[in-house]
Amino acid sequence: SSGINAEWPLRPGEEGHRDYHEDDVREAEKLVDEMSGDVLIGDVLSRKPRPDQSIENVIIVDNIPVTVSAKVLKLTNVLLKIFSKCGKIETHHIPLDENQKTKGYMFIVYKTGQEATNAISSCNGYKLDKTHCFAVNRLSDFEHCMNIPEQWEEPSPEPYKPQVNLKSWLSEPDCYDQFAIVHGKVRTTGVHSCGQSQAIQVQQRENWTESHVKFSPKGSYLATCHKQGIALWGGPDFSRVGRFLHPNVTYFQFSPCEKYFVTYSKTSFTPEEPQNLIIWETRSCLNKRAFTLPVLNYWPYFKWSHDGQYFATITGDTLAIYATPSMKLLDNKKLSVPNIRDFLWCPSENWIAYWQSENKNIPARVTIMSVPDCEPISYKNLFSVTNIAIYWQNSGNYLAVKVDRTIKKEKSTDCDSALIPLL
Repeated sequence: SSGINAEWPLRPGEEGHRDYHEDDVREAEKLVDEMSGDVLIGDVLSRKPRPDQSIENVIIVDNIPVTVSAKVLKLTNVLLKIFSKCGKIETHHIPLDENQKTKGYMFIVYKTGQEATNAISSCNGYKLDKTHCFAVNRLSDFEHCMNIPEQWEEPSPEPYKPQVNLKSWLSEPDCYDQFAIVHGKVRTTGVHSCGQSQAIQVQQRENWTESHVKFSPKGSYLATCHKQGIALWGGPDFSRVGRFLHPNVTYFQFSPCEKYFVTYSKTSFTPEEPQNLIIWETRSCLNKRAFTLPVLNYWPYFKWSHDGQYFATITGDTLAIYATPSMKLLDNKKLSVPNIRDFLWCPSENWIAYWQSENKNIPARVTIMSVPDCEPISYKNLFSVTNIAIYWQNSGNYLAVKVDRTIKKEKSTDCDSALIPLL
C-alpha cells in the first residue's frame, strides 16, 4: 500500500477486540456510587418531608364553592390570596369528583404548625360571600375524632393564669393621667403620672424603644417601635402583652376602640410578599389584611369609625370603605365621589362628612353620609371656594365647616365658617 498504517475496527469475537460498551457501563456505575443523592435526585429530595413538617401543618377548609374544573384555577387563586395572609403555603389540593367538579373542601399545607393555627383562628367563620362561610379545622382533629375512646375520661382542669389588667391605672387613687417621655442617647423611656405639684415616675427603662412610643386611645396599651416590629406593653408593671412582626415600621396607628392596629413600612417583607401596610387584630396579634401601597408621606392612610366597624380612605375620585371583621370593601365596591378632597368620621355615629371641590359650573359641596347604606343625611353647596376644613363636635351633634374663599375684585382670600346642626 501507500505506507499509511490504518487501523480498522475489529469485529466482536476477533483477537484484540475490546467491548467498550461494558467498560462504559462499569465507569458509569462507579460514578453513580461516588455521587451524592442531592446531585442525582435533587428535585425529588427537595419534596421530602422535613422533620418540622407533620400533620399539624395541614388544615382542611370546608364550605368552599362547588364549581367545574374550568373555574378551579380562578377559585384557587382567590382562596390562596386569603389563606396566604396567615403564613407560607407549601402546597394545596382541591379534590374533584367523578363529574370534574370540586367537592366543596380543600387541603392546605403550611410551613409550620403555628401558621396553620393562625389560619384556623383568623379564617374559621370567614364569609367568602352570602352562601359560603369557611369551616377551617386541622387535619389531626379529624383523626382525633376517628379515634375517640369508648370510655369517657374527665379532663384535668388547667391551672388558671391571671391575665394582665390593662386598666390597672384606673384604680390609681388620685386618678392621675399618665404620659411617656423618650430621652437620652440610649433612648431611655419613662412613664409618669401627672401629680399635683410634680410628675411621679411609674416606670423607666433604657432601650425600651428604638424611635418613638404611643399610648392607645383608651390607655390600655403602650406601643414601642423596634427594627423587627412593634411591641405592646400593659398592666401595672408594663409587661409585654403582644408584638407585631413588621420590620422597619415607619407609621403605626390604633383604631379608636383599640381592637385593631395598623402598621406601615416603606419597604416590603420580601419581593414575594410586597404588602407594606398591615391591619392586625390587637389582642391576638393576627394579620387580618395587608395592602401594597406606594411610599406614603402622610398618616394616617385609613380613618376609622368610632366603634371600629369601618375604616376608609380616599383613592382618586372614590371613597373606599371597608367593614370589619371581614376587612372587605363595603358592598364589594368603592363609592364614586367626584372631586372628593377630605372626609371625617363622626365621633358618635357611623356617619362620614366629606367635601368636594368646585368643578366648572358645579359648586363645592359638604355632605354628611350614613354608613353602611351610604345615603346622604345633609349637604350644603358652597361657592367661590379655595379650601374647606371640617370639624365634628365631640358629641357629634354639630359639624363645623371652615371655608376659604377668593374675592375676585380685591384678589385676596377671605375666610368664613358655617355650622351644620344634626339634632
